[in-house]
Amino acid sequence: MKANALFAGAKQVLSSAKVDTDSVPCWSVSTPSEDREELNRDHFRTDTNLVVALSIKDDAASIEDALDDHSETIETLLIEGLKSNTGVQSVLLRRTEIKTGPEAKQIIGSVMMLFEVTGFIQDV
Repeated sequence: MKANALFAGAKQVLSSAKVDTDSVPCWSVSTPSEDREELNRDHFRTDTNLVVALSIKDDAASIEDALDDHSETIETLLIEGLKSNTGVQSVLLRRTEIKTGPEAKQIIGSVMMLFEVTGFIQDV
C-alpha cells in the first residue's frame, strides 16, 4: 500500500483512533482478531479481521466525497494485494465508516474499513 500515491505522502501510525491535526494525513492497519480452525493435523483455516483506517484534512464541502473515493482505492489495493500469491482465499469488505470533524473551512475526516480475510495455511 505504501507504493500507492494515496499512502506515499501519509504517515503510518499505530492507531488512527485519535488523530491530531499535526499527524494528518495518516493511515493504519490492524488485525484486532483472528480465529483459527484446525482442518486436519497439518492444515488450518484462519479468519482474520483486518482494519484499514485513513485520516485526511480537506475542505468541508468535499471531504466526504474524497473519503468515499479513497475507500474505493483502499478496497482495490487490499483485495488485489492479499489475493496475489499469499494463500488468501477470500477478502470480504464487512463495513465502511466515514466520520468527519466539526464543520470548519478545513476539517479532518476518517474512513475505517473492516475486512474479513480467510486463508488456509499448512504447518511444516
